[in-house]
Amino acid sequence: MSTKNYSCPVCKSKDLYLKHEASYVYSYILDSDVPGMKNTEIFSPFLYDRREQTESSEYIECEKCKSRFQSDVLYGALNESDFTFYD
Repeated sequence: MSTKNYSCPVCKSKDLYLKHEASYVYSYILDSDVPGMKNTEIFSPFLYDRREQTESSEYIECEKCKSRFQSDVLYGALNESDFTFYD
């Protein structure tokens, strides 16, 4: 298996990260004690009753210049030898 080194086309840095962002709506059932059936003593936001993802996105970001590129560029490049970011 060969190793490929990718670099940013803007600044040529090799510090690239694949990032995933997601937004969620957390729901808590209201009762007489505290919000949420799972919160019995104090309110803990991570003890939600329902979580719904409303949107998500993936992108490649250069750590140095903060340029962002769509992640489909990466997925297409994994199967091609002439990837633009390849040195």
